Amino acid sequence: MEVSPMPLSGLIPSIGADTAEQDMPAAAQRIATQLIDWGFMAVEVPGIGAKVQKMMNDFAAACLSEQPALADYEFSRVPQISNGGTHGFFPYHSEVPRLANGVPDPKEFIHVSGAMLDDRPAGADSVLRVFPEFGASAREVFEIAFRLISLFGEVIRGIMPDGTPSFGLARDATNLRVIYYRDVNGREVLAHEHSGIQMLGLQLPPGDQGLQYVLHDGTWVEPVIAKTDVVLCNIGRMLSMASSGQFRPSTHRVHCSDTEGGYTRLSSVMFAYPPHKAPQWQMVDGELTTLDETWGDFIANRFKGLGGDAPQAATLPV
Repeated sequence: MEVSPMPLSGLIPSIGADTAEQDMPAAAQRIATQLIDWGFMAVEVPGIGAKVQKMMNDFAAACLSEQPALADYEFSRVPQISNGGTHGFFPYHSEVPRLANGVPDPKEFIHVSGAMLDDRPAGADSVLRVFPEFGASAREVFEIAFRLISLFGEVIRGIMPDGTPSFGLARDATNLRVIYYRDVNGREVLAHEHSGIQMLGLQLPPGDQGLQYVLHDGTWVEPVIAKTDVVLCNIGRMLSMASSGQFRPSTHRVHCSDTEGGYTRLSSVMFAYPPHKAPQWQMVDGELTTLDETWGDFIANRFKGLGGDAPQAATLPV
């Protein structure tokens, strides 16, 4: 199926990594229009591409290391439950998406949460200490990405009804996923079409093209973001529910045009959540409704279809 490339660099707002708090509000109207027209948002952040590429290269080097080995820190299912953020290394073939008919994605990945960076619980940051180059680059990218995604949230609140509460994105529960696709064995579909569970997602510049989105009119496009400074912000199912469907989840997939042997792909995305013990809320006809269930309940109810058993809400991190 032919998918049209979607050039973005130079055509979207430029947001400085050090001046984002001033730049994002000034570009809010343009960004809000993107969300209304496309179903996702995009800005250019000069210099972020090089930082992300270094982090991904550091992760790839860690994946290839034997002494020490990332396997010593692996978890065999998604999600891995811990106190204060889902974090850790997930080995090759550990994630089986709902639409994949039981076939695992050809990838390994790591989740770096805010709690992990703060070593909560004690020992959570051990993998980052054992692989210090990756730890340092992941920390730098996490801090920039969390600032950006929080500001995207404020842009979205600005087009929601008056009285919409803060999204309350929790640094502890938010995680940065760094992904290494390899041994694809001629597969064209690396990740089937899906949308995220989280409140917001931030797609960082990958090492190769292949990330595709469906627009509101049903057209599939491939934003040109590989090895650029362009980042994309996704709507997750949490926010779609909280907005009573004002925003649909940003549906996307990952394809590979090069099916020859030896293909690899590095990518990274941030998943931002509110505290899991916080009550769910929803704007209904312009009025705020607070629900009895927590955001942890929301996650537990929607992890079906991923590798492993769905977690119990009571055991989810704060």
